[in-house]
Amino acid sequence: MLNANGVNAVITRLSQAALLAITLTVPAVHATNFDYNHIQVNVLANPSGIGGLGRFAFTEGAHFVAKGDTQFEGDWYTSGGVGFHAPINQFVDVYGELEGAWFRRPDDDKHDTGDFATVIGAGLRGWVAPPIEANLYVGSIIFDQDDTTSLVEIGGRFHSTETLSLGATWRANGLEQNRLIFSVRYLY
Repeated sequence: MLNANGVNAVITRLSQAALLAITLTVPAVHATNFDYNHIQVNVLANPSGIGGLGRFAFTEGAHFVAKGDTQFEGDWYTSGGVGFHAPINQFVDVYGELEGAWFRRPDDDKHDTGDFATVIGAGLRGWVAPPIEANLYVGSIIFDQDDTTSLVEIGGRFHSTETLSLGATWRANGLEQNRLIFSVRYLY
């Protein structure tokens, strides 16, 4: 019988294997269905807070990513890294990201200066209808070989114009409570 650390280790290994499999099987097509040059402002609910995200494509299939959020309770979450993006078909893109994270959760007396982790994950973005996007992201937050936690995000976006979209995402991970995130994204 697996304990919580064993389950997280299995999920981490499966996430890594899935990311590798997706990377190796994605067809070599150059045009993606979505723009990976954007900045985003997030409003966090339950508990409330604010955050942001930026992706900056540096080649046809690769991008930099930077994320951050806070609940204004002596906490923070920051991460940065690189990712890939590629179309699966004419409606769906696959993407993956590898990030280094530095964070401190509220009421964490153990880590006064924060904690470091590696975040690895993969996701899908697809058009449900011309202005409506659905997305899914699955990953792991890895502290060391024996300490990982899963990360799942499910959401959607309404693309009101070619440069502006509104989104809602449900996030579940082992660092914080499950929460709803509302966002405004600007594509440049």
